Amino acid sequence: MSEPRVRIRRGRRTDFTAVMQLLAASGTALPPPERATLRRFRNLVNDLGADFYLALVDGVLAGLVHVTYARQLAAAPMARLEYLVVADAMRRRGVGASLLRFAQERARQHGCARLSCAAADAAPAVHQFLAHGGLSDAGRVFAQGFEEIS
Repeated sequence: MSEPRVRIRRGRRTDFTAVMQLLAASGTALPPPERATLRRFRNLVNDLGADFYLALVDGVLAGLVHVTYARQLAAAPMARLEYLVVADAMRRRGVGASLLRFAQERARQHGCARLSCAAADAAPAVHQFLAHGGLSDAGRVFAQGFEEIS
């Protein structure tokens, strides 16, 4: 099977329904269907300190990538790959690799010294994908959860 022609564009607030359908189909936990979720999505696509891009194949949403950037006090900025989701029908056809290369290039353009992705609990196939894309296992991530504020 040949690789499809992937077009990557910035996400728009009108993409909400398609993005939620992609997340649901991929098994990603969905936020509750309420106004706050829509508002959070609109804030996300308008955030100039982050990238939210969609991959389209023949005009149909095939995947998405979300990267955040953090300025550092004494070092170059850092990029963090928050989400990279590909529709089941488009997996193993180059869509994910295109999105990862795109995210890497955007991080370079932002002057980032590093692109990281917290994937410790992910499936081995995800680890292989990230390693094939040039990322290396850098150990554990420590985190603390807080209650969400609406």
